[in-house]
Amino acid sequence: MKNNNVIANRSVEKIVTDWGSLQWLVTGAAGNSENLTVGRVTFNVGKSNPRHYHPNCEEVLYVESGTVEHTLPDGGSVVLEKGDCIVVPQGVWHQATNIGDEEAVVVVTFNNAYRETVGE
Repeated sequence: MKNNNVIANRSVEKIVTDWGSLQWLVTGAAGNSENLTVGRVTFNVGKSNPRHYHPNCEEVLYVESGTVEHTLPDGGSVVLEKGDCIVVPQGVWHQATNIGDEEAVVVVTFNNAYRETVGE
């Protein structure tokens, strides 16, 4: 019997990009939530994810390891280290860059199980 409430990391597809990787652990499409999306994102040293925004949800980023610089709505940026968290409002362009000397791991959560992403 499959239990959609338990998500084993080894069972989740890893989407590899030139800047890092993504794993979507909890999503509406996976059938394990109707209200949230939760993912694990890795950033390779010196790399950034594409600038983007989410038209239908907020995003919370929690730095599990490493150091990232994240853009702010006012055009500035903030450095986030292990244990730090940032809330990105719905519809705000943003981007993260690994500025450390090791892979950065970030847990991302959205208040929508069917998050939408618009990129440049």
